[in-house]
Amino acid sequence: MKRTEVINKAIKHFNVFSYLEIGLGKGDNFRNIKATYKISVDPKGAATYNTTSDDFFTHNTSKFDFIFIDGLHLKEQVYKDILNSLDILQEGGTILCHDMSPIAKEDQVREYVPGKTWNGDVWKAWVQLRKERDDLEMYVINTDCGCGVIKKGKQSLLKDDSELTFNNLDSNRIEWLNLIEPEDIEWLE
Repeated sequence: MKRTEVINKAIKHFNVFSYLEIGLGKGDNFRNIKATYKISVDPKGAATYNTTSDDFFTHNTSKFDFIFIDGLHLKEQVYKDILNSLDILQEGGTILCHDMSPIAKEDQVREYVPGKTWNGDVWKAWVQLRKERDDLEMYVINTDCGCGVIKKGKQSLLKDDSELTFNNLDSNRIEWLNLIEPEDIEWLE
């Protein structure tokens, strides 16, 4: 199951009207999203707003039902994008973050290499938030390099203080990411 299908199933299940996509890329995902109102943000390409996510969040006054984060694949940027998204999320809204469960060590490097899978180190922002924010409900769907779902709610804080290395992620993936199989999520049926 790819991220576009996950998003469209969420849009249908949660009756989403407004959709924001951070990181348009080539626009393949955005073109296939079935939300009534949708906008995209990317400093390059054919985005609705050709700017950085930081600049967009500084000037934005709208709230959204669903926000998809797949922009700059660096932990510090994704961390900021998640926090900024929480500030503009409608009551009952959902954030989905892509690339939260890299399969190979070379996929989670901080520098993009053309022609290679690049998840970046965004999973580290995810684990940091699982350690800090008990006012969120967070889990990663084990599909398409990890689709991380965030809703306002409650969760137990992650207590593991192990260093955030790929080997430790690999050993603790289920716990750190709160990894769930797609077939175990009712709204994905």
